[in-house]
Amino acid sequence: VDIFLCPLLDIFPDMVHSYIIELKYAKYKDPESRVEELRREAVEQANRYADTDTVKRAVGNTRLHKIVVVYKGMEMRVCEEV
Repeated sequence: VDIFLCPLLDIFPDMVHSYIIELKYAKYKDPESRVEELRREAVEQANRYADTDTVKRAVGNTRLHKIVVVYKGMEMRVCEEV
């Protein structure tokens, strides 16, 4: 996972959200089809990470948000919750 914002429930028991953020990068000269390919890969990875016992234990009762972000060059082409 690129970024896992794990709730510190021992310190902040009222936290209600946790996040997995999967980042992907396409080169500026890559074809547009590469952006969609990377988006699909990111969705699969975020789902796979979310299904691990480690993440399930860590998030507790919080709502886990899985965010996928794909950049092409300097431009963000995809930013979505899956």
